[in-house]
Amino acid sequence: MNPNKKEDASYLQTVDRALTILEMFRQQNTLSLPSIARELGVGKTIAYRLVHTLTEEGFLIQDPFTKQYSLGEQVLILGFCAVHRLDVKRIAHDFLWNFHERTKISTYLTIPCGNQSLCVDRVVSDNTGRLSSVFVGGVYPLFRGASNRVLLAFASPQFQSNYLNSLELAEEEKTQLKEDLKAARARGYDITHNRLTEGLFAVGFPIYNSANQLVAGLSVGGVYDLERPDAVEKYIQQGRQLAVEINNQMGSNYYSRISD
Repeated sequence: MNPNKKEDASYLQTVDRALTILEMFRQQNTLSLPSIARELGVGKTIAYRLVHTLTEEGFLIQDPFTKQYSLGEQVLILGFCAVHRLDVKRIAHDFLWNFHERTKISTYLTIPCGNQSLCVDRVVSDNTGRLSSVFVGGVYPLFRGASNRVLLAFASPQFQSNYLNSLELAEEEKTQLKEDLKAARARGYDITHNRLTEGLFAVGFPIYNSANQLVAGLSVGGVYDLERPDAVEKYIQQGRQLAVEINNQMGSNYYSRISD
């Protein structure tokens, strides 16, 4: 956001207000007209004109019974257009399919989305797919499941600290989470079992771009078999190789640096 927007002659206050309304739905699923007006600091008439326009254009919808507003399909369409144009999704997609055809191991690709994780691609086997609760387009907490937690484990120290401080967890849980994240970063991957989906385990690896910025998390996983603990090690080795291939294609030298 431009801190000097009030002095910018080209800045349109009406557009700013409309965008502010859309931003409000980051925290709330539905909002009433009075609450929107109050948050904007304007009268109901101005607020109504703004939400009416956004509704007419498909960016908001209004429940005819409760009169509450929520995000419309145009926001979803724009969001998916942005996701599909992401280099990491475009580059990783064929790698995920080729990997699954070769190994029958399920894979997931997630990206940071504010303080949450957004699943942008997945290729799952039949036995995993029936159990998995991670779907394309789904938004998940960063501290649960390797497909999401890997993004937190390899985030910047400042982001990680702020995020952990915001969690409403018991102190012992928060302490354990900190230790898990530290261990994941030290070994180069995260691993979870029964954290997001009962009966499944997953191993998560960081994906970086050519500027070595964390842009996504790759996870491989399957049904946990107590009689085959060696299977987990196989997933770790094969998942790491897949992560290396995607990172290399992204122009990142992350894995070559940590191997030196």
